Amino acid sequence: MLCVPARGEESEYTIRGFDPRIQQGVDLIYNLRFAEAERHFQAVIEAAPDNPLGYFFRAMVAWWRVLVDLDDESHDEAFYRALQECVDVCDRRLEQDPMDFDAILFKGGAIGFRGRLRGDRGQYLKAARDGLRCLPLLEKSRELEPTNKDILFGQAIYHYFAEVMPKEHRMIRPIMVFLPDGDRALGLQQLEEVAREGVYARTEAAYFLAQIYRMFEEDNHQALPWFEKLYARYPDNALFHQYTARLLVELGRWRRGSALYEEYVRRKLADQAGYHRHGRIEAEYYLGKYAYFKRRFPEAAERFAVVDRLVGDSERERDRAYAVLANLLLGQIRDLQGRREEAVACYERVRDLPDYAGSRKKAKGYLRAAYREGEE
Repeated sequence: MLCVPARGEESEYTIRGFDPRIQQGVDLIYNLRFAEAERHFQAVIEAAPDNPLGYFFRAMVAWWRVLVDLDDESHDEAFYRALQECVDVCDRRLEQDPMDFDAILFKGGAIGFRGRLRGDRGQYLKAARDGLRCLPLLEKSRELEPTNKDILFGQAIYHYFAEVMPKEHRMIRPIMVFLPDGDRALGLQQLEEVAREGVYARTEAAYFLAQIYRMFEEDNHQALPWFEKLYARYPDNALFHQYTARLLVELGRWRRGSALYEEYVRRKLADQAGYHRHGRIEAEYYLGKYAYFKRRFPEAAERFAVVDRLVGDSERERDRAYAVLANLLLGQIRDLQGRREEAVACYERVRDLPDYAGSRKKAKGYLRAAYREGEE
């Protein structure tokens, strides 16, 4: 049962210390129990309507609806609206008290997360402007509560991306003139500190660290332990599940990775929250590839056929890349089995799909001459 205080006792809600009621809701978010998490924080809002905490964490439910399938933009507007509600509550409190710690912190956090999604959507100038708006708020909250590790999270994100992003996206360099210099190494150090010692921001810091190591540092060896810890703590989180499996196979740890992918498929077929068709496409492809390596050709062929069926006419780049690779390997299997007509159909399918890692050239070669084992 959700435990909330009576209306008017909103001052009891703060992140100055640990509150098990807040943590209960946070755990619901990370285990992707979205409906329960929304009810939890809606009850907090109703009990404390002038406190931004409930609004901020309700927005985090929307944030994780976005994250579980980042290519799906259908949840973006709901997320932006939830963040704006939080900002509005913070502004009303700041009119009464410009030094209101919770209002300063949550306004900065809301604007920072808005900038994060804008960056993911390629809106780099808007993201940089949000950085310009949220940084002074984060600095002020840090002055008011210098020992609070959760506050360090926003500053760590700024320090890292303020150095890294202008190098990758020249268009935002002019606006960075108005912002303090970033510090990549300091950002990483601070994120690790929050991931170890934070209270409510610990999981988010660990997730950002894992993604930074995977995408920007291109260091899967550093990323994997963070995802393994996240998945161990939140075993119902489909995103932690998927990335742990992906990194394991990319690092050659196929047995463990395949076991996780098999579980991913089972959960998707059971319609568990967060497990979607696009994640299943990835899982089926890698399970097929592992079976191919083990020369279990019937199983591999079945998996690759499922990949192609699930992709269908999807326009997603990653989906189509898996379809390309699956059809190439399926064509090779059919050639090895002496089923040339079926092999040719697979290679023709590859030529109809976007070129990926020289796929069309390979398919053209296999159309001229059947694949023989050992060829590349």
